[in-house]
Amino acid sequence: MNKFLLVTVFFVLFELQINAAHAESLSYPCSIVLEPVKDIPNIQGTALITKVKKPYSEEPESPVRERTAIGIYADWMPLPSTFGEYDQYEGFAQIPGVISWRFNMYPVKEDQPSLFGGFPLAGKFDEISAQLSADAIVQLRLSNSRSGNLGPAILQSRLKGCVK
Repeated sequence: MNKFLLVTVFFVLFELQINAAHAESLSYPCSIVLEPVKDIPNIQGTALITKVKKPYSEEPESPVRERTAIGIYADWMPLPSTFGEYDQYEGFAQIPGVISWRFNMYPVKEDQPSLFGGFPLAGKFDEISAQLSADAIVQLRLSNSRSGNLGPAILQSRLKGCVK
């Protein structure tokens, strides 16, 4: 009887662990809205999180590897210098307490600039091999290219909206 109870408890715990892991798995592709951290008029952003297949080399027969990619688009952004000694924006993603990634953001050329001011930015990073979770964070942050210092987040969101 004790063995039966022990086996039953084991299977129940195993099932709960599988269900918890499955509940946290992300669905790809996924997009999230990046919310302003401070009250700055008009700024908005979004992030696209997807899986990409990349060759190991430029050789035609090169095997492929799967990576996670994060792309950010933000609009109506004020000049970084508005916030202090910053001269650019960077994309930033992290699994808190584990690993983070920084990537360049580039101004998007507009034929007709917005009457509301600001400018659009875009950037991406497609070399993430770590398993992302719902607690992962995507941000658009200020940066100083001369010192390499990363400034505060301007837009951000967690990947909770990407859970299956």
